[in-house]
Amino acid sequence: MNKQIAVVTLLIAIAVIATAYDFNDPLFNQILADELEELHSLEDEFQHPRSRRDEEAVNLDKDKCRPFRRKSWCCAEETTDALHEKNREIKRECFKKVTGRDKDGKDSRDGKDGFDPFRCDKVEKHRKEMTCVVQCVGQQKGLLDEDGNPKEAEFTALVKETMSKESWFASIQDKVIPTCLAEARNATANRDTSDTESCNPAGVKLVHCLFREIQLGCPAEQIKDQKACNRVRDKIKRHNDFFPHPPPSFLHDE
Repeated sequence: MNKQIAVVTLLIAIAVIATAYDFNDPLFNQILADELEELHSLEDEFQHPRSRRDEEAVNLDKDKCRPFRRKSWCCAEETTDALHEKNREIKRECFKKVTGRDKDGKDSRDGKDGFDPFRCDKVEKHRKEMTCVVQCVGQQKGLLDEDGNPKEAEFTALVKETMSKESWFASIQDKVIPTCLAEARNATANRDTSDTESCNPAGVKLVHCLFREIQLGCPAEQIKDQKACNRVRDKIKRHNDFFPHPPPSFLHDE
């Protein structure tokens, strides 16, 4: 029995080391889970706008079916919201490309089930989907090369431009950007090359790193809700959960 436990422990350790972004940041996992759900819902709305409206009318009184609203972060929420809105159409197109959703609005890769991010047998599939969607978006925006590796100059310029309204970020950007680029390179180096269908994890690692560093780096004067920020930072630092869990919304739109 002890030998079996040791083997299982070793396999888990190897998996954690080998995985670029191993989905063990609970808050960022929730963000990704809700982002994926939003993309599924958005695509359904584009494919079947009439039936979507009818369904929403029927379920109007069912609070539990309404989108989970994002709770407060530490800072840079408006900047992040604006970026999400700007990239919405690119994400939708990348989502269609990655998931293979057909003209009926169904996922042609599994063909029968609706979206359920909390089904255990779907977890790995959704991880791969989000990794590939992020890579696709990065490539469309010229931030990642054809292999999914970061274009460092382009990435650096975009981060500085995007965060230009957050004056406090200038004091830490020369530390944050190289840190995230290094983590992305490490993610690529440690990827599982035996999985020929997986995408380069560098892109999702860049996104996760920026999210983490921005929320941990917010100065006190930028924090509107200290209690909420403390919760966010605690979740980021603990890294003790696995994808996916019931998500706070990632930049939902009504």
